[in-house]
Amino acid sequence: MFTRWSLKFVVGLMLVLIAVMPVMAQEDMPPLPGEVVIGDLGAPRGLAFDANGNLLVAIAGTGGEAAFTLPGPDGEAPVNAGLSGRVISIAPDGTASDRIVGLPSYAFPQETGGVYRIIPHGESLWLLFSGTGAGNTGAYWADSVVEYDADTLVVKNVINLNNFEAVNDPDGNGYDTNVSDIAWGADGTLYIVDAGGNDLLSWAAEGGLQLVHAWSDNPVPTSIEVAENGDLYIGFLGAGMAPGAGKIEHWSNGELIATFGGLNTVTDILLDGDTLYAVQLTIFTDHGPGPGSVVTVSADGVTPIAEGLPAPFGIAKGADGALYVTFGTLALAPGMTGGVLRLAM
Repeated sequence: MFTRWSLKFVVGLMLVLIAVMPVMAQEDMPPLPGEVVIGDLGAPRGLAFDANGNLLVAIAGTGGEAAFTLPGPDGEAPVNAGLSGRVISIAPDGTASDRIVGLPSYAFPQETGGVYRIIPHGESLWLLFSGTGAGNTGAYWADSVVEYDADTLVVKNVINLNNFEAVNDPDGNGYDTNVSDIAWGADGTLYIVDAGGNDLLSWAAEGGLQLVHAWSDNPVPTSIEVAENGDLYIGFLGAGMAPGAGKIEHWSNGELIATFGGLNTVTDILLDGDTLYAVQLTIFTDHGPGPGSVVTVSADGVTPIAEGLPAPFGIAKGADGALYVTFGTLALAPGMTGGVLRLAM
């Protein structure tokens, strides 16, 4: 889920959250600020609605029975791997069913690497598969964008970012790739943000991957939206995941025209007309990191929409006008699972 250079910080962050969770529970934590659509999901990540109103949810999974170690910032990190990654589809009537199953899942103590997003577009489903978050398994499917035929699930294209990053290293910080989001321009250009490579790429079937922009200060781009006029909005975790380092950049015709700063660990953004939403994985307070939130962001500042969310990640808007958000994307306690929350607007 996160880049390898920031894994040490992420683990530290999770240990702080785990430490305070029993205290929070004893103080009778308030209920989640919305309706739980589905629960008991292992590391839910991105979500999106298809043309038929079904809500597709990417689930990184819970690993499996294969146990081994991978190199991490503090030495070898234990991993339990398996094929528990999947994509589910939630129909408008609330019925949930599997859409794609048997996807690789790498479970570390606090986070799981694997399926990252599922995005319908035209007659295709686009699945993002992230790196494992520590070391390099050598898996050829890691850090890839896969286009499926939406009806047959036949694979139409596989875009792998590993070789591009290894050969070009656009941010100059050494090899690190972790595909995080995609979006399309009006001309059909596919834009890809790479959180590990700290870059924005474009892709076309004819020309392959091309560099659009790279950030050398490790801001960790996680999400992208394309406005109707072609402008790009890009969300960032923030350099070092430091308090207030999260941000959203607004680009127009290749130029950075505005930055919305002072945010925390932005994992997803949503552009709904003139309204820009952001999901913050965690909020930093005087007492340290705490539950995350959904906010709106504008030149006037940041306005909370929903607070007190345990490790939220993805956001989508339904035909009913409600916002749908995944939560529990990181295991804040042993055995903790996540789900999808509906926020009435």
